Amino acid sequence: MSELIAKQRGRLRSMVLWLLYQSPKRGIDIIDDIYKMTWGFWKPSPGSVYPLLAKMEEEGVIKRVGDRYTITEKGVKEIEEILPLKHRDSVADAVDELEGLSSFFREVDKSQLSPYKERITEALKKIEEVVRGG
Repeated sequence: MSELIAKQRGRLRSMVLWLLYQSPKRGIDIIDDIYKMTWGFWKPSPGSVYPLLAKMEEEGVIKRVGDRYTITEKGVKEIEEILPLKHRDSVADAVDELEGLSSFFREVDKSQLSPYKERITEALKKIEEVVRGG
């Protein structure tokens, strides 16, 4: 297993809290969202996500409502300690995320990037158009 994937697994709890902070989700939605967040480089297994959800529910940071998990006040406090939320959904956050993605891409094995080169290039062009006012 690559070191990068191992780092992501260590962040699973934070990622789950962040996703549930945004909106209630089913377990499969969490798995799919993490896969999308990592641009397809990491898809956590149900065997790692569902036991974590059960543990987090037991701790009171999330709760299950029907078929969805939702964050509790205790979970919000935990995620606020991990991530600065005062500028949530701001342009500054988006820029921070872009900078984080560039760091991620520098660390990843370049052979893993090649299948996504066209999509990444297209996304960069769209961002550049927006920044230029186009």
